[in-house]
Amino acid sequence: MLQAGLDYACNHADCGPIQQGGSCFDPNTLVQHAAFAVNMYYQSMGRHKWDCDFNDSALLSLTDPRGNAEVDTERTWCVAKPATSDQLLQSNIDFACQKVDCSPIKSGGACFDPNTPMHHASFAMNLYYQNNGKTAASCDFNNSGLIVAANDPSDNTFLS
Repeated sequence: MLQAGLDYACNHADCGPIQQGGSCFDPNTLVQHAAFAVNMYYQSMGRHKWDCDFNDSALLSLTDPRGNAEVDTERTWCVAKPATSDQLLQSNIDFACQKVDCSPIKSGGACFDPNTPMHHASFAMNLYYQNNGKTAASCDFNNSGLIVAANDPSDNTFLS
């Protein structure tokens, strides 16, 4: 998927800097080149959330990866990373629900369905994040949390 995203982005944006001899050629890895190409595409197409989809292989970053931008946390949410094990998801639910009201994800609650560890953990993790200053640390959860921006993930239109 990364290669397909790289190819598509480079057909629509300037990827000269990641070509051999280019200023961004190194590090010469598929991940680095795809990240550059997807970002160039996103920037050149007008910076809309739909310009950063790439079959769910890309996500919007809240900060400039080089560390040059301020974080705008107004419309951010904490969700569980897709590859997180069910055991760690349950641990995250247990931790967060000791600190925040998780009754909506209990049986009969408004957010019980879909009844999956991923959805319940994302709910609990986000509630904890929202109530604890929306800091990177409040969405870490042993490196299993991911801060996303754009639409509210509960409306199912944006989850990267």
